[in-house]
Amino acid sequence: MKRFLLASAALCAAALLLSAGCESAESNDVTITPSHATLAKGGSVALTANGWGDFRWTLSDRSLGVLSATVGKTVVYTAVSSGETVQHVTATAIGHGGGSSSTNSTASAGFSATAIIDQR
Repeated sequence: MKRFLLASAALCAAALLLSAGCESAESNDVTITPSHATLAKGGSVALTANGWGDFRWTLSDRSLGVLSATVGKTVVYTAVSSGETVQHVTATAIGHGGGSSSTNSTASAGFSATAIIDQR
């Protein structure tokens, strides 16, 4: 009977650890605010990423606009061209999660989000 109770307790503990792991993974969702903006040539928007300690920012087309920085939680995107075009601005988590800043880290954590900039 004691072995059965110990085995049951071990299974319950393992189930709790697995479910806790899932919850912590969900807390690493990366978001960008705002997630969408419309800009004319010369217009700018501040973009802020959340859900991780630090981020590396990239553009889908560098001929359409520029970023004020490539690493950090907040960047400013400025449109340098006009016309009916769309820019994707992606923030990819780097370093360690949980709010710690690791600006020197180049490792990607695998979590990212993309903001859409409509340029007119």
